[in-house]
Amino acid sequence: MLKMIMSGALGRDAEIREVGKRKAINFNVGVSMNYKDQQGNKVERTEWVKAVIWKNDGQSTKIADFLKKGQKVLIEGTPSSEGFKGKEGDIKSALNINVKELELVG
Repeated sequence: MLKMIMSGALGRDAEIREVGKRKAINFNVGVSMNYKDQQGNKVERTEWVKAVIWKNDGQSTKIADFLKKGQKVLIEGTPSSEGFKGKEGDIKSALNINVKELELVG
């Protein structure tokens, strides 16, 4: 089993999309990391993770009302990655998480 636990803040409000008989609640989470580079300078870097919560027909999507830009969350789920071509034709990658547990923080 592959599991990821992360904490961060939403970069934009969540969106609900219908995919067949299921609904997907999509949002992005920014995870900030602080470290020192080789010269000893403090560096802050933010990684963005695409998150999705799947709901079956009839299940409530009410949680999306609380997933607003800036909201801090703690999430647990299954990670995956995807590759794609950027606007300039360069190869990029994205980290995704299929959310199983979500907790609003703060």
